[in-house]
Amino acid sequence: IIGASREEQLDELLNAVDLTLKPEQIAELETPYKQHPVVGFK
Repeated sequence: IIGASREEQLDELLNAVDLTLKPEQIAELETPYKQHPVVGFK
C-alpha cells in the first residue's frame, strides 16, 4: 500500500524501489541482524 496522491509522488516511489546494493552494503545491513525462532505458529 502506497500513499501517493499525485502522479509525481508515484514516480518518486517507483524510482525509489529501483535500487541495487553492492554485496558489501548488504553485508553491512545484515550484520546486526540476530535470527530468532518463529513463534505463534503450530
